[in-house]
Amino acid sequence: MTYACFSRHMIILAIDTSTDYLSLAVLKAGRIAAKFHRRAHRKHSMLLVPMIDKLLKKARVKIKDVSCFAISVGPGSFTGLRIGVTVVKGLAYALKKKIVAVPTLDVIADNAKSFKGVISPVLDARKNKVYACLYRSDGKRVKKISRYLLLPLDEILKRASKYDKVLFLGDIISAPGAENIFHSRSRNKVDWHPRAEVVAELGAEYYKDKKFVKAEDLEPLYLYSRECDITGK
Repeated sequence: MTYACFSRHMIILAIDTSTDYLSLAVLKAGRIAAKFHRRAHRKHSMLLVPMIDKLLKKARVKIKDVSCFAISVGPGSFTGLRIGVTVVKGLAYALKKKIVAVPTLDVIADNAKSFKGVISPVLDARKNKVYACLYRSDGKRVKKISRYLLLPLDEILKRASKYDKVLFLGDIISAPGAENIFHSRSRNKVDWHPRAEVVAELGAEYYKDKKFVKAEDLEPLYLYSRECDITGK
């Protein structure tokens, strides 16, 4: 796949550590030059830097030649997000490179953009709540139609119920007892885990629009009840 908005001289290193997977990609001259996507078994801290080095060699790119780091910033695994953000902050600061921060729910939704209807990533946020968002897809592109949400699962189901076709994605779908909740609804038929290729694609759009984040300001996207909608009002 080639991205029209991408300069042939630009190189993006994309990273996602928001789940139990480690996902990396190098976007070079408008194409994915190398990628890695595997379950990390909670070893992100051990695997991330060595895999970055290995991936750059595979793509025939030196770290100093990277134009921008695209990082999936959550919501997601607290530990995984901190590891990814810390590494990117260090590299970008030392190399004086640009950073773009891509919301993880956007990345997950893009995995299913061939679905025509409403897509809802739903991630376990603990304490009987979920992280979620609603997107509309025409089969080619997805558009966010809600805020990033932190709310009880039954509330996102209520919001989604007004749409005819809804595809739910995320770890909550395969949780024990979920079959009783989603039995009459569209089930997860694609691998929902966020992929770095998508982070790179969305990151290229952010780069074009100059939506950069300074290394010292980069933080994971955490949703709290005082900052987002948990009441459904």
